[in-house]
Amino acid sequence: MINKIKTGISDLDNILGGGIPQGHLILLSGSCGTGKTILSQEFLFTGARESDENGIYISLSESRDKMIRNLEEFSFFDRDIVESNKIRIVDITQDARLMNLEPLTVNGIMTMMTSIIRDSKAKRVVVDSITAICSILNDKRSIRDFLFELGLQLQYLDCTTILISEVPPMKFQYSVFGTEEFISDGVILLSEFEEKGDLIRTLQVVKMRGVDHARNKQIMQITKDGIELKPMFGI
Repeated sequence: MINKIKTGISDLDNILGGGIPQGHLILLSGSCGTGKTILSQEFLFTGARESDENGIYISLSESRDKMIRNLEEFSFFDRDIVESNKIRIVDITQDARLMNLEPLTVNGIMTMMTSIIRDSKAKRVVVDSITAICSILNDKRSIRDFLFELGLQLQYLDCTTILISEVPPMKFQYSVFGTEEFISDGVILLSEFEEKGDLIRTLQVVKMRGVDHARNKQIMQITKDGIELKPMFGI
């Protein structure tokens, strides 16, 4: 029987029959403003609060202090959890500079990531973003080899991982390089559409190995309590 872990988003957990299968590598795709960071952080805080699981958010795009300021408005955020290092938010490019490492070499990032995850004993991991890492590489084969090795390392470390993929708005795609989704165990697409001049956020579980799930889009709302979903009737 597959052991599943809760995301903290009850409607998403229901769609997945209880949650994300433990140890899965999930590609979370979306453009700017679709809610990738909030969903990922809710996933981490749920693990820390409900399952006593250490979590780590590895960022290549936003500083730790700025991210914490943005999270403070949400009820799921708990500063004590962060200050106790139950959840670590790591700006990997800053850490690389402090350690006198080349900040954006793939081997350096891979070594640093696995070391940080191992030292923190994290069971839930978020990488923001896999697009930024893959952009360093020259070709799809190198990207595929890197993602495959990353998946093996995370599996060895017994982590359930969200890889954030940054995609252009209003386009039906899951990644920039067209490779990431094939390595991942699951794909969750965050997108949006325009209705009467307003942009409506949506969530769709495109793929989840080992799970019999619905693939229809859900309206996604971001509230002070986090993410809420509701069916898209008539769309």
